[in-house]
Amino acid sequence: MSDFSSVYTAIEIADMRSTIDDIQKILQTIPFDEDAARQKICETNAKHPENKMIWNLLHANVPSGISIQQASKENLYQDLQWKEFYLEAKILGKSVDEMRKEWQNR
Repeated sequence: MSDFSSVYTAIEIADMRSTIDDIQKILQTIPFDEDAARQKICETNAKHPENKMIWNLLHANVPSGISIQQASKENLYQDLQWKEFYLEAKILGKSVDEMRKEWQNR
């Protein structure tokens, strides 16, 4: 039996790809633009709120109480790297277990 719950429309995939492209541009820009990073993190969290739940699931033993506005440059950079990774995995329909293994092996 096929499970189509993780099948996305071409428009949804194009939107996720566009977000990934935006994230990559922010990650590659020197100097790192913290304001652009914060804005993209907020936008991505609004469009894909489940990414935060999965992050918390994968990092259950790490407290995550830092607000986006107070996050350091390193925290913002790591959050964007996670969102890029997560959206790629989401497009490919990867399970949480697959994500956990791949994220740990980075």
